[in-house]
Formats: sequence, structure tokens, C-alpha cells
Amino acid sequence: MSSRLPKHLGLALIAAVLAALMVAPAIAQAQRAKPPTLKVMTRNIYLGGNIFLPIEAQNRQEFEQKTQELWDQVNFTNFPARAKLLAKEIKQQSPDLVGLQEVALWRRSPTGVKDGFQTPSTIVVYDFLKTLQRELMARGLRYRVAVVQRETDIEAPTREYDVRLTMRDAILVKRKRNGVKVLRKRSKQYKADVSVPTQGGTFTSDRGWTYVDASLAGRKFRFLNTHLESFLEDPRVKQAKELVARGGPARSKNPVILVGDLNSDPKNRTGASPVAYRTLIRAGFKDSWTQAKGRAPGLSCCLKRPTADDPPPFPGDHRIDHTLVKSPIRGLRAKIVGNDPSNRTSTGLWPSDHGGVATTLRLGR
Repeated sequence: MSSRLPKHLGLALIAAVLAALMVAPAIAQAQRAKPPTLKVMTRNIYLGGNIFLPIEAQNRQEFEQKTQELWDQVNFTNFPARAKLLAKEIKQQSPDLVGLQEVALWRRSPTGVKDGFQTPSTIVVYDFLKTLQRELMARGLRYRVAVVQRETDIEAPTREYDVRLTMRDAILVKRKRNGVKVLRKRSKQYKADVSVPTQGGTFTSDRGWTYVDASLAGRKFRFLNTHLESFLEDPRVKQAKELVARGGPARSKNPVILVGDLNSDPKNRTGASPVAYRTLIRAGFKDSWTQAKGRAPGLSCCLKRPTADDPPPFPGDHRIDHTLVKSPIRGLRAKIVGNDPSNRTSTGLWPSDHGGVATTLRLGR
């Protein structure tokens, strides 16, 4: 019996092989071209107390008393315990990038030293960034600090010693194979700030921004994190304008993801003016929350008590924590975190006075 195929069958087999060879690269190319998804989180982790308490004191004695009240709140709100809750959130959501705000560094002077910045306080009591990093590592999570921006740095006397608050914003990047690759990083303070005279001297509220230029699966983008002014409208809007001005950090040849506590509600809920938010939207940003969730309110702010122990449910009544994006990036899914009563400490502390927002984005069409 001959082992040769009939001529017509042989030609058919050759044609099938050639077709397969042609289709396979096309399929592979289509798979490579499929836009990757990226998960990001914005998280204000709460400095720990009502920073405005000492401002309206009428004399030095009252000023020290109010600063002591603030310091008592910071100790009560127990960041080491809250950091465990924040780390649990991050583990559950597994974001590739996290924008952190109010990453406080609290220091004190030796007992009896109460001269403000004449003798800058150096004894570390709470380093929120290091504490959160430890809690992430304890859960087997591999996040590195890509960039940190130092902002407000103020010092004031309590009954026994000075306490010093240094505010920072930071970006965390998840370490994983074929994950986000950081190409460049930068940070800066805004020109617009707020100076407030007090019985302990003039305090200046400095704020700023951090960003990383990064890539995922060959798609380049900028991840920009900020915390706009909360106390006054005018500097808040000026800061938003700095972001989108020519040469500003929200200007890039690559698509931009802007996360942060913008202190600006799109619908002006509870008087959180929408002007800063609308400034960014007019500059070409889209709101990924509304892309993903439509008209869902997304109320991420805030607790009513400075002691972070409000009874449940979470009392958020406005939306100031945002993830804004520029085309072709688009929001696919979004979730408020930090509002689950089951994720509180045994003493009833919430993770933060804010909820956070975890968002899944598509990096292209």
C-alpha cells in the first residue's frame, strides 16, 4: 500500500498549515495589543487629631492647653493600631500603586524644652510611613516607597514639651514580576500656601505633589498624587491651577492618573466647594468614579469625631477623594474602602477619618 497522500489532500494540508502560520502571529499580536489594567488606590491616612485646635487660642496658656488636647488625640487615635487596618485594606485590594496623604511624622523635644523651632524636636514618637511599611511587610506584601514629599512642618508646646508635626505625601509601588516599572519620579511643594498667626508664632500650611512616570506592559503613564488645601478656597484653587498649568505635573506627553484628597466635592456637598475639582475637569481630566459607578455617591469623607471612634455606620457625607484620569485611560471598577465597621480596632477606631478609593483602570482603548 502506498503511504503517499492523494494530491488533493496534500494540497489541503499544506494550505491549512500555512493558514495556521499566518493566524498565530495575528493572534499573538492582538493579545499583546490588549490594553492592560492597573489598580490604584488613594488613601488619606489621617494625621491623628484636629490640627486646628490651637489656632484660635487667645493667649499662651490656652495655646499650650489646646496643643495638649491635639497631642492627646494623636495618642488616642493610635496609628500603630490603625496601620494594621490600613495594611489589611491594601492586602484585600492589592493595588499596583497607592497615593498616600497625611503621612505624618510626629516628634517631640526632651521634657522641659518648650521653645518651638529654636530647638527643633528630633525624638520620633510616630513615623506613619515606617509603621505602615512594617505592617505591609508583616502580611507578606512587597511595596516600596517610590517618592516622598515633605510639606507642612510645625512645632508647638504642650504642657511638658514641644511636639513637632511634619506632614508628607508618598507613593507606594507594588513589587511584582511584570508589574509597574518606575521610569522617573519627582515631587515639589506648591507656591500657594497658607500662613496663620497663632499664639505660638506663625504657622505655614505647605502642600505639594508627588509623581512617578511609569510603564505597565509597554504602556507609559504618569501617576500623580496630591493633597490640596483644606482650610481656604483660594489657595486650594490656586494649587489645582498649578497642577494643570503649562509645565505643571499634570501636563505630560503620556496619559495621567491623578489621585488624592482634593478637598473639593463635585456637587458641593456640605460646602466642599467644587471649584478645584472643576478646574481639573476643565483641563481634560475625567472622573473615573463616575465612569465606573455612574451616579453612585461615593461618599468617602469623613468621620465627625477627631478621635476616629465614631459609632457605625461610617458617616461620610461628601466625596473629596478622587481618581481622575486622562484619555485613553478609563475607570472600569471602583470601591470605597475604610467604611466597613468590621475593620475597626477593638477600641472602635476606624482606619482613618477618610475612606479611601480603590480603582481598576484600563490603560487604553
